[in-house]
Amino acid sequence: MNRVDLIQEIIDKKGFKRYLEIGTYKGESFFPINCKYKVAVDPQFNIPIKRKIKWIVKNANNVFNRFFEHTSDSFFDKHEKFVSKFKPQVVFVDGLHTFKASLLDVLNSLRHLDENGVIVMHDCMPPNRAASAFANSFKEAIDMKLEGWTGEWTGDVWKTIVYLKEKYGDKLKLYVLDTDYGLGYIETNVPIEALHIDESIFNRVNKLKYDDLLKDTSLINLVDKSKVNELL
Repeated sequence: MNRVDLIQEIIDKKGFKRYLEIGTYKGESFFPINCKYKVAVDPQFNIPIKRKIKWIVKNANNVFNRFFEHTSDSFFDKHEKFVSKFKPQVVFVDGLHTFKASLLDVLNSLRHLDENGVIVMHDCMPPNRAASAFANSFKEAIDMKLEGWTGEWTGDVWKTIVYLKEKYGDKLKLYVLDTDYGLGYIETNVPIEALHIDESIFNRVNKLKYDDLLKDTSLINLVDKSKVNELL
């Protein structure tokens, strides 16, 4: 199971019609998703018109796609009225691979998420220590010439799951499927208020290392991908 499989299963099982993707770039996960209304956000798309046409032919729902070329922060700020009205039912967070950026993406998504909606996060279980390194871009991660570098980079996104678990506890249904670099699943059990970063918790979680995660994967509620149907 990969990110597209999981998102599609959520959409199909729950009958969702509104999908928001943060960090689309080439549209590799965006276009295959079969959902009536889809919104893509990325600071720099790399999607030739021929690819858009190809995917409209393959998946007719792509004719309704909307694209916002913004950073995620800018999108939520400048298009707040739109996203509040759109009220996404599924949000896929795959933007900048840092703890703070991914946390802000989740908090912004929770502000506008449909009451029965779901957030899926990519890159929540780094495959190795080098992949988990903090960097402000993929290029920066490459330039660090890290020992054991394999060309895979998840950054420290996993810390967002740890933060959410500590901050909101049983207010969220929260776990990470051990597949496709770790697929985080976030669903609200009750309405959540005060969606701002708690600096005390943030600073404490930010001190965690990859080795801490390896020693205790319950930090992110890691579960085997075979349990996806049970958990959904």
